[in-house]
Amino acid sequence: MDSNSKILLITNNYLHGNGGACFASRAFINAFAELFNDVTLLYPIKDSLESQFINPKVKQIPVSYNKSKLGKLWDLMMGCVHRYSNISQLIGNIHFDLVVFDTSVVSFKLLDYFKSKGSKTIVIHHNYQYEYFRDNTTFPISVPTLYWCKRYEGEAVKKADLNLTLTSQDIDLLKLHYGIGRFAKLGTFEYKQNEHLISDKPYSQSHPTFVITGSLSDAQTYKSLAPWFDTCYPELRKLFPDSQLTLAGRGPAPNIDRITSDLEHVNIIYNPDSMDDILNQADIYLCPTSLGGGLKLRIMDGLSHGLPVITHKVSARGYDSFEKQGYLFSYSSPTDFEAVLEKIKGQSFDKKKIIDFYNTQFSFNAGVERLRNILLKQHF
Repeated sequence: MDSNSKILLITNNYLHGNGGACFASRAFINAFAELFNDVTLLYPIKDSLESQFINPKVKQIPVSYNKSKLGKLWDLMMGCVHRYSNISQLIGNIHFDLVVFDTSVVSFKLLDYFKSKGSKTIVIHHNYQYEYFRDNTTFPISVPTLYWCKRYEGEAVKKADLNLTLTSQDIDLLKLHYGIGRFAKLGTFEYKQNEHLISDKPYSQSHPTFVITGSLSDAQTYKSLAPWFDTCYPELRKLFPDSQLTLAGRGPAPNIDRITSDLEHVNIIYNPDSMDDILNQADIYLCPTSLGGGLKLRIMDGLSHGLPVITHKVSARGYDSFEKQGYLFSYSSPTDFEAVLEKIKGQSFDKKKIIDFYNTQFSFNAGVERLRNILLKQHF
């Protein structure tokens, strides 16, 4: 394909706000817009909140889903898992050389449609989605959600001309559960080229500030934090008695309020205007999330500010290169967590080196080049 090929992107993620999925989808959309001149985007819209930070040359078609909760439940039960079933009304008779489905859910029944039209197809998997829904949905909604997820995710793996993933672990999981498909690891990256400034605050070994960011009301977050505070936080206090811990992110999160109500060294900041000031005052980034799948973009918060990261093994997926460099440390048990704390206790970390390495992996330009090389290698 050349730069004048007609590209259609279809995403399931809202593009207004600052969530992790939104962040990743913007990056993928803008990367395709960097490589191709004719790009059309179908994206979901609610409450009249249109997309933000998308390359202005992208032709955008917002698609609403104005049904009652009962109507949406009925759609889910019947396997109508996305809002794009009336695809011919949305795009007319335009032929697209390449159709990119941002998450497998929006590929359901549309893969066959576009392949019959002669379009090449790519599905971007943000994670092994069955694992994500298993850990983040509750009964009874989990029953139809997981049933249809297995259907559309499996079909995407087998039918797409190419499956792109964020981590190598996702490739292994998708192959294990759905069989052979055509895969490449794209990873994730920022949605625009940024300059990351280094904080003037020196790294503190004696009384460090630890920080946890992310949506504090997400099930995978608070369900992970509860056992972490029971089993790992005491070890942190033992080895770093003069430390402080900051939790910052979207809320409210009453579960976390209850967990931390008696802990005087824990500071919770709900809905901060900016994470930059919080991260610039921190020394070590923590990600105790032990549920869900895929790549946890919140870890990029820490690395982009030059902070070493301690994370549960589940959330270390996709950050292998940082672990090899000694900028990220993973654990899978309280004993492992204690060993990591012992290891970093006497270390000092160079923020500039961490940020420089971060830019080689996660800058927008690095992501565009990875995508370009994948498309060339896969003969798109």
